[in-house]
Amino acid sequence: MATPTQLLAAKIVGISTAFLTSGGIISLSYSTVPILRSTPSHIALPHLDALFSSGSHIFPQLATLAASAFVFLAYNAPSGSDARMLYLAGAGGAVGIAPFTVLMMKPTNMTLREIETEEEKEGKKGIEKVGGDKRIKELMATFQWMNAVRGTIIAVGAGLGLAGALVD
Repeated sequence: MATPTQLLAAKIVGISTAFLTSGGIISLSYSTVPILRSTPSHIALPHLDALFSSGSHIFPQLATLAASAFVFLAYNAPSGSDARMLYLAGAGGAVGIAPFTVLMMKPTNMTLREIETEEEKEGKKGIEKVGGDKRIKELMATFQWMNAVRGTIIAVGAGLGLAGALVD
């Protein structure tokens, strides 16, 4: 059985990490991506690729940390309690960004990366080959809203974890 200090630490880590991760993900959709969409494609694509890369090294680990804290709290909550169910649901929301990313976002992300590769090889001709700037801006808009949904998924997980802490 965990000590009260361990439980408090897990609540702080789980809830704050989930909310902060959500905020980080959503802020990309409402601050960074609109700026990239307003720049020429040959400038935006390398920056978007850097955004994908850095996000893949930060957000999954933070989501896993939040989910682990929620699972720890669920394990230590009374069997069948509302708190246990809320913590488990919060953990599901935290790690829910992974299947959403793979199943929903990956095709768009991979298409944008392939376009960047073509652009690196052939310059503007590579961009024209894939449908031009208009197609790239459409893909970036798709990434923008899907990324906001992904941030909302973990925000829901954070809210469920917070609810679990409040009824615990």
